[in-house]
Amino acid sequence: MEREDESILRTGEPARTEEWREPEPFAPEHLDLELPEDQEPGVPRGMTTGDVELRSDIARWLPPHKLPEGRHALLEFLQHEGAPDDVVAAIGRLPAGRKFHTIGEIVRTLGIHTEEDDPGHTTT
Repeated sequence: MEREDESILRTGEPARTEEWREPEPFAPEHLDLELPEDQEPGVPRGMTTGDVELRSDIARWLPPHKLPEGRHALLEFLQHEGAPDDVVAAIGRLPAGRKFHTIGEIVRTLGIHTEEDDPGHTTT
């Protein structure tokens, strides 16, 4: 086996493999599919692209082990970590004197809809 590896490494040729292990070719024109004007890719019903991005950024900058906390403690943490201004501003809009236990609770308080808020959403 060592000789086989050595010959592959010295020749610079790709290793022989069975045809079924080779990746399937794809046509890049399939990546240019157009959506209807009223739909955006990857955005749940009732949310905007901005809502999705803000929710994602909040979840990225506020790790679950920092909860439950109130607005003041969350703002201190975000500023210490160098969070983006839009995340700090959003957390600054939270009501004072209330502790938040989950990211979902935070984003719903900010008025960002979630998949659970979707009246057409059903769980199975």
